Amino acid sequence: MRNNLSKSLDFTMAAEGGYQCSKADDGNWSGGRVGRGNLAGTKYGISAALMALVMGSVSAVNSSVMRKITVSQARSIATERFWQVMQCDSLPAGVDVMLFDFGFNSTPDRAVRQLQATVGVQFPDGTMGPDTLLKLVHAKPADIAPSISHDYAEQLQAWLGVSPDGHIGPRTLQAAVEQQAHYAMLIYALASKQEAAYRSFKNFPVFGDGWLNRLEERVSIAHQFLAAQDAPAAVA
Repeated sequence: MRNNLSKSLDFTMAAEGGYQCSKADDGNWSGGRVGRGNLAGTKYGISAALMALVMGSVSAVNSSVMRKITVSQARSIATERFWQVMQCDSLPAGVDVMLFDFGFNSTPDRAVRQLQATVGVQFPDGTMGPDTLLKLVHAKPADIAPSISHDYAEQLQAWLGVSPDGHIGPRTLQAAVEQQAHYAMLIYALASKQEAAYRSFKNFPVFGDGWLNRLEERVSIAHQFLAAQDAPAAVA
């Protein structure tokens, strides 16, 4: 397993962008809800609510504090409160960035519960523990397949070289087994659940296009990580 922290941070920080302060966004309020605490904004994806947790004070977080957040500070917070919490260093290449970026964009609890549901953890609790990691490693293509949506099933089939019809049947499963595509299937399963989550959010009509574009980019970089993991070592 490969540490993709730096590249994952690069992707996430670029996707989040700089300072913004919309009154309608819960995360821009230091109390975590519209009208609670101070309207302070978000910078590099670090919300006012998260900054309040970091500082240990809702009232201390204001627009001045948020505007002063540096890229280095944002990366440090993202590493400690998202990458490390979700144990992304212990995850397969590709699965790591899928969990990290969605967890950062949503919550670690939601991201981990989705993974747990996908790999068959009996009681998903949002905590990345040994049982989840073990289930992840041993989940079979047939176990993962039900979590993949029609559209992502077509993408998986095209990736496997199987005629894409959006239905994961015996031929697709056989190809997945033969090509050892366990982790590729997990990428598409997580993408399916993440898309469904985005579509359920109340602000989807406002931010949905951006979220879905980010998801497609997340899947793309996950495949890059997976390909790099599988590539043979360079000969000196």
